[in-house]
Amino acid sequence: MDGKIEKIIERVSSKITPNEEEKNKELEVVRKMIKRISGLREDVKALLCGSLARDTHLKGERDLDIFVLFNKHMPKEEFEKEGIKIGLEALAGYEHWLEYSEHPYVKGIVDGYEVEIVPCYKVDAACELKSSVDRSPFHAKFLKRKLKPEQKKEARLLKAFMKGVGCYGADISTEGFSGYLTELLILKYGDFISCVKAASNWRPGIKVALEERHSRKCKAIGNLVFPDPTDPKRNVASAVSLEQFARFVAASKSFLKKPSEKFFFGQKKQKVSKADALRKLKKHNLVVVKICLKSLEGHDTILGQMKRFKNLVSGWLKRNGFMVLNEEIINLENTVYCAIEVEEKKLGKFKKIVGPPVFDEKNVAAFLKKHKKIVSGPRIENDRVVIVEEAKGRIDYLVAKEVVDFLSKRGKEPLKSLLKSAKVLEGKTLIRELEKSNFREALLEFVIGKEVFF
Repeated sequence: MDGKIEKIIERVSSKITPNEEEKNKELEVVRKMIKRISGLREDVKALLCGSLARDTHLKGERDLDIFVLFNKHMPKEEFEKEGIKIGLEALAGYEHWLEYSEHPYVKGIVDGYEVEIVPCYKVDAACELKSSVDRSPFHAKFLKRKLKPEQKKEARLLKAFMKGVGCYGADISTEGFSGYLTELLILKYGDFISCVKAASNWRPGIKVALEERHSRKCKAIGNLVFPDPTDPKRNVASAVSLEQFARFVAASKSFLKKPSEKFFFGQKKQKVSKADALRKLKKHNLVVVKICLKSLEGHDTILGQMKRFKNLVSGWLKRNGFMVLNEEIINLENTVYCAIEVEEKKLGKFKKIVGPPVFDEKNVAAFLKKHKKIVSGPRIENDRVVIVEEAKGRIDYLVAKEVVDFLSKRGKEPLKSLLKSAKVLEGKTLIRELEKSNFREALLEFVIGKEVFF
């Protein structure tokens, strides 16, 4: 191993590894919660899963995953009802709320730790699975058995690296690499450096497997395919988007060329005054929509819906001639923002519209009937009908207001209800929002848009 990389790895490892006192505090909370759960029903078993169970969690991470195993023959309706009941009773006296995945579960804050109490069925084999969460106990047992003590350090390094470059997490807002996947990658390649070296040569569609027999069983396709060793037909990496796959590959290449601790800890955020922020943001044309959350209930679902909303607004802008430069969901605790940057606040006087192929007589007729303010055309370019018409020239934030208004009245749930509390920030309202330092820094980071590894 390169001497410089070796020194960096040792320094980083010392910073990301929890000490014994921290581990004992975490396990104390786990023991307390498991004892509470065990006292509620005799026929269920509580099991710690996730990174803490395998001692691969990062220093400062404060989330604990406790799974409650129910009899596999329990009807789904009763299972969901009892799962919520146990979660609520176990977290009674602490701040807690409902979250939703394939079925609802309860999340809460216990002594400063975020605790998830997730119901699942106790099954003996993958062929008996009733939901995806039923796999978690299998994952915990498999990795406890397979992961060597020295590989725990390597798993931490890979997680910190992915977190630092922004591709760690398989949730709907991140679409990156799950903790389980990172640990499987360490099992596959042996250590952090070997994994990064291999990843630097990956191309979309690559299949990586612990064993060849797993690869043969997995027929999935994706940006990255990694058969689950506990259920080889399933692709562990199905959540990894093309963008996050590319981000990890690019970061791996860059780290090997110019190794640095910044890959593990991200860019240092600079404190920026409101005046400085306003000066920098003057150059940018922004659409910002804000939603304040009344509680943390369903937070992951809300992030997914906001992502859907972002795509709708962005798509509307593009279809109507705006050049969209950047778009992102900014998640700040109890407030979620949809931020979109456009090239110009107003459209030009005219816009070119490409219609259907001339061979599609029905759609050509409908296209020409729809467009009334034609100033040039119709004409043919290649095989398509093309026109130039007068642009509406609307200001971008008004577009966002229109979309919010339309979806909050006639959209589909749960986005419809969510947008009833949405606020479009522009002018004075956006300036007032910049009083909040966390939003100010996040918005500047959005418009600067520089990856840590470039």
